[in-house]
Amino acid sequence: MSEATESAKARRLGRSPAYPSFPIAKALENVKALYAQEKEYAAPLASALKAFGYGPKSSGGRQALATMKYYGLIDVTGEGDARRIKASEIALKIIRDPREDETEKRQHIHRVAMTPVAHKLLHEEYRDSLASDGTVLYFLHGQGFNEAAARELLAEFKETASFIGLYEPHKLVDKPIAKEDSGDADEEPPVIAVGDLIQWVSNGADQFPDGAVVEAVHPSGAWLWVSEKLTKSGIPMNQVELLERGRGDPNMPPPRPTALGQRSDAENTTPDPTKKPKVTLDDDVMTIVASVKMADLAALKKKIEALEAFYNAG
Repeated sequence: MSEATESAKARRLGRSPAYPSFPIAKALENVKALYAQEKEYAAPLASALKAFGYGPKSSGGRQALATMKYYGLIDVTGEGDARRIKASEIALKIIRDPREDETEKRQHIHRVAMTPVAHKLLHEEYRDSLASDGTVLYFLHGQGFNEAAARELLAEFKETASFIGLYEPHKLVDKPIAKEDSGDADEEPPVIAVGDLIQWVSNGADQFPDGAVVEAVHPSGAWLWVSEKLTKSGIPMNQVELLERGRGDPNMPPPRPTALGQRSDAENTTPDPTKKPKVTLDDDVMTIVASVKMADLAALKKKIEALEAFYNAG
């Protein structure tokens, strides 16, 4: 019995959650072979499996197809034997990038490498480094993986993590890379303000499916807070991408509140009941400027609680 057949049999004995059958390096080789054979066009299932090195009826071919989908490197249309397969958009970005500076290509590779749910599961549990094999296997057993599947996943994940430098800080793709001196001044990053729609990119992966709205910005400008359970401790500003401007001047940072006992110009003007409450946090001083309708009390309470949670989180 071949090694591939043994692996397929092991997967069937005590069904485990889905996981890649090979590491990201092999997946990239497969999609490059598919592109070399078919370019950007959709190929019949048998042709795609041939590019991957499998026959049309082989169990290994089915596993390869599933794994390529886990990584997001292929798009599949149709059903059954009528399926058609082509390289995905992100795969084309990786394959077609001829630049010597591979920063962006490495970011794309990092993203697809961490796309499989099984990889995210392991990385969420072991952020800084993997524990011993026994400890990791025990964890995977608790997540529903049988013995054979857990060992196969761990070996594959180790290869993928090594390939992208997941646990090697000096190789991380989201680490700032020195730019060549072009004689031009570096472009200033956009100022993020309350109400803006942002994306948090951590370890090369988007953390919010549709972005998130900024609820508070720390006075230092180094952290921000959004209304998501994931971010109660705040998001580092250097990991944030601006998706869409909210209300207000995009070129101005949030105003600092006046000192206690003083009145700002805004407080001396006629209250406008159509405006929602404005809450700002400066170190240990919270300033609230509002002409509050009864209908807006809930919004005011929400902002105060959000800022309190953000401040207490340190």
